[in-house]
Amino acid sequence: MKIKQQGFSLVELMIAMVLGLLVLGGVIGVFIANQATSRANMALSELQNTARLSFQLMSQDIRNAGFSGCNNSPWAANIIAIDGVRPAWADWRNGSGIFGMAAPAPAINGLAPKNDTQALRVMFAAGNSNSISNYDGSTFILNANSVVDAGEIAIACDENAASIFQVTTAVGDTITHALGGLNADTNLGFISPWVPGTAPTRGFTNNAMLMRFESIAWFVAPSQDDGAVHSLYRASLIGDTQVSEEVLFGVDDMQMAFLNGVTMNFETAAEVTAGNNWGRIIAVNVTVQLDDAVMRGLEVPDNVRNISFLVSLRNRLGGNGAQVIF
Repeated sequence: MKIKQQGFSLVELMIAMVLGLLVLGGVIGVFIANQATSRANMALSELQNTARLSFQLMSQDIRNAGFSGCNNSPWAANIIAIDGVRPAWADWRNGSGIFGMAAPAPAINGLAPKNDTQALRVMFAAGNSNSISNYDGSTFILNANSVVDAGEIAIACDENAASIFQVTTAVGDTITHALGGLNADTNLGFISPWVPGTAPTRGFTNNAMLMRFESIAWFVAPSQDDGAVHSLYRASLIGDTQVSEEVLFGVDDMQMAFLNGVTMNFETAAEVTAGNNWGRIIAVNVTVQLDDAVMRGLEVPDNVRNISFLVSLRNRLGGNGAQVIF
């Protein structure tokens, strides 16, 4: 008996091909969507990692604010001035090492911060230190080769006070300061109110130290790569000049609140300035908002776009935060 064999009809074959194409299209669509999501998540992860490193650097700067090197004495003499006027980056009296700038913040190192954002400046003694063996009014003899070079800004301190000045010469374990450059006085003694050429002489007690003076400003301004997008900047002191670095692309806003160590209330920069209370600030709460432009079209929750962190000023912990401001 002969068995008749029968194949697929043309209609059945076409239906099977269409169904196969539909299944294959679905698989390809899912694969492409997963790839796009994976790329977006990787980009977001890289952005968050970069943001975390930037905010760690900002936190480190804030923690050091107001550190003078010796027992954190609030008294600071400062002979830095340009044509009789102290530059903003050297104005220690504007908050004993910390000064918040309410919006709109003034220009910083030639860059105009975004109108509705706040800015912050912190100053402190930084890096390695030298012990001061002798001081005769213009020359320091140190225990080792100087950690501060000629032209740099230094801070010399003991348990009584700190003095901020520009180093004129630095040779081995000897540095000098003289009238000229950024030094508007020959003496390092404290006087209030300070007028160039009126500072008294001073000496240094045992255990006096010398360190490099650091001044850092954090602010939001248009990116150098894309003027339509803003970035977080850090302006730091290199020698006797401020240099601005673009540390985080795509920052739309930065706001701050300052914890008063006496009242234990958070205050705005304008409130702290009005009360002349920068010497009482013991912590800073920073809130940064990332720009939608860097989210690559992703719908992300506010806790991803808005990053907040609280930083304590470690040299003011354990006390009431009160310092004398000059």
